[in-house]
Formats: sequence, structure tokens, C-alpha cells
Amino acid sequence: MNENMKQALLRMYRNLDEASARQASRGVYDQGARSQVTGGRHLDAVAEVVRDDLIAQGYVPERVYYKNGCLRLPGWFRPSKDWDLLAFDGEDLLGAVEFKSINSSFSNNANNRAEESIGSAVDIAHAIKNDLIPYQTTPPLVGYALVVRVCESSTKSGGAPQRSVYPIDPEFNGASYLKRLSVLCRRLLSEGLYQAVWIVGVDPEKGLIMEPEPDLTYEKFIASIASRLMIHRA
Repeated sequence: MNENMKQALLRMYRNLDEASARQASRGVYDQGARSQVTGGRHLDAVAEVVRDDLIAQGYVPERVYYKNGCLRLPGWFRPSKDWDLLAFDGEDLLGAVEFKSINSSFSNNANNRAEESIGSAVDIAHAIKNDLIPYQTTPPLVGYALVVRVCESSTKSGGAPQRSVYPIDPEFNGASYLKRLSVLCRRLLSEGLYQAVWIVGVDPEKGLIMEPEPDLTYEKFIASIASRLMIHRA
């Protein structure tokens, strides 16, 4: 991972803390850490570096959007969805990327992220299949990036699995939330729901950054999106 992305990840957490402090100074308190994400687009710093790195790989600056311009694509099971970054070559959409983070309430948010990521992937896949999102020879790549706060709550063992009608996949037994999310991201890629997936853990207090899955690194994430441009122009 390059230094620009490392600094962007740490800056993201500084922005979250500042947003929380601003709300506290006004006497406004969201439940849990929600105040840290209701103050703005906290992942913009990360998306900006992704955009810069895609441009360095050959994308035209004016055709990679993460903040300005329309980021809305039609869906199949719903009218539309706003994506976090769209990359075009000319008029052809080559990639749509979703950025997500989990910083607190891991028991609820881990399940929410799983449902969101799977639902968004299925929705856009069917929109492409039914010609709502046009393409020439290769359908647009769908990417997913997940930033997880590294702390005691996200890294401690999950203990015994919850009761289930049938046995739970052994890979989840005793898994921490960071491990569960790593399994999610690995399977999102291996099952073809997304064609570029990146998961990264950040400990903002210690200034440490880790990538728990060797096949889901930032370098491979960028390379996957860049490869669509090479194929499109070949």
C-alpha cells in the first residue's frame, strides 16, 4: 500500500474524531459512534487516493468521479443506487466502487455490511444483465472496499457460535469480527459478486494499518480496476 493511502486512512479517522467533537460542542450526541459518520463523507479522503491511483494507471482525470458529477446507476430490484466512485473510458462505464467502514457496534454492523454488499452486487449484476447499464464487450467491474477499525471489540475471539438450525460454517467458529469480515470479503470476490475487493484494518490510536487477506490488498484492488481499462482499449 502506498504512503498516500496510508495517510488518507489515518486522516479519515482524524476527520471522524473531529466530526464527533463538533457535535459534542453543540450538545448533539448520536448513539454510539454514529456521530462520527453523520457529519459528512468520511471516506472521501480514501476515495480521492483511489481516484489518483487510477489516473496514474491511465484513466482520464475528467472521467473518474468520486465526489462531483452524477454517481447514480440504475438498479434492477430498486430504481437506482448511488455509488462512491465511477470510472469511465469515454462514455463507457468501466468500474463502479462502493466504500464502506465499520468503526463500532460490530455485532450489528458486520451483519449490515454483509447484507448491503451482497444486495448491491446482485442488484447491479441484474441491471447489467438486463441492459440497464450498457457496455461493449466486457461488463463494468464492480468493486468493494471495506475499512475496519482495529480495536479490542473487532479483534477479540468471537467465542462459541450462536445456535443455528444447521451447523454453522466452521470458519466462523470463534472468529473475531475482523476475521468474519475478512471471510465475507474473500467470498465476495471468490464467488464473483465483486471483481475487485479490498479490506484493510486501521488502528488510529497506534497509527497501524494492516491488510488481513493477502489476496485482497490495495495493490491488487487497483490493478483489477486498471486492467479493465487495458482490456477496453486493447
